[in-house]
Amino acid sequence: MTVSADQRAAFDGFTDNIHLWWPLADHSSLGPDAYIGFEDGLLIEESYSGDKDLWATVRHWSPPSSLELSWHGGNPLSPTRVRVSFNAVTKAATEVRLTQDRRPSANEDGKVPENCVPWDSILARYARFMGGSADLD
Repeated sequence: MTVSADQRAAFDGFTDNIHLWWPLADHSSLGPDAYIGFEDGLLIEESYSGDKDLWATVRHWSPPSSLELSWHGGNPLSPTRVRVSFNAVTKAATEVRLTQDRRPSANEDGKVPENCVPWDSILARYARFMGGSADLD
């Protein structure tokens, strides 16, 4: 997708402001009133009562160009790798590309593993937050 923001703003919008655009009502382990954010090399969801759930461990953090995570969401014993790159297209536009390694489920029943999230709908929220449309490239 391409967002209408410079590279630094696109990176910061994705990382520093993830709590403002992530759809916790639909994708949360602790409920829609929880908070999600990066903290000490981890992506953590925290409930209002203080319960915490580890979603990801930061493997590589290179602002404003890239981010790589070991995504634990739902399956901490078998994380997948999530890579996000932020490539300047112009001074006011950045291409954001997210890829996630997919692994077969433990039961090999053909279902998508729990830690493989529906990125299209989630990234659409990010695009709208950044002031663009929900259209994905």
